[in-house]
Amino acid sequence: MKTALILGSTGLVGSVILKELLHDSSYTRVITLVRKPQPIQHAKLLEITTDFNSVPDFSQINHIDTIFSCLGTTRKQTPDMIAYRKIEIEIPILYAEIGKTKGMQNFHYISAIGANKNASNFYLNIKGEAEYLLKNSNIPSLHIYQPSLLTGERKNYRFGEKVGTKIFPIIDLFLMGSLSKYKAMKVENLAKAMITIDSKDQINSVSVYQYDEIMQNLKK
Repeated sequence: MKTALILGSTGLVGSVILKELLHDSSYTRVITLVRKPQPIQHAKLLEITTDFNSVPDFSQINHIDTIFSCLGTTRKQTPDMIAYRKIEIEIPILYAEIGKTKGMQNFHYISAIGANKNASNFYLNIKGEAEYLLKNSNIPSLHIYQPSLLTGERKNYRFGEKVGTKIFPIIDLFLMGSLSKYKAMKVENLAKAMITIDSKDQINSVSVYQYDEIMQNLKK
């Protein structure tokens, strides 16, 4: 029976993971960190309100098996570079360290296809730096997901992604073989694959999942 912590539980992927875990008998406690209370009530849910400028009190939490890091932002939402780096890099690294003190075995991080700390593209550079730091954090089992476009209902309107959801079904028809990693993916598929992967014993490993690997880990 597991205890899971979700970072970004109100976001596109995190909200789906939260819903799935609350109905998954393998998890007896689900912890979320939120900026303001959410309209969700469940016996397994422990909701911690924080501004993310200080570390909440985890003294009453004896064990965390898994952390799902689903945080993400855009330059439009977070134009301040210090705040942007904090969301994309510092918070995941911080809670990976906290997780290790609580016996964490699995850390799941949502990155992006093409992530590279040496990339000239700002977004891919930031994601790549986060990957690099996590890989060097001695996490027992680190799972990095590199999806392309994620499709789902976002709370914040993004014009580029709205257009992408219209044209990617056509483009996807031509993305085969080594190009399949660029296929668009339903957010529900990513969330469910992450939970399936979490159920497997993969200690002392670093695993990177792109489109094909993610889809192969969906529950049959």
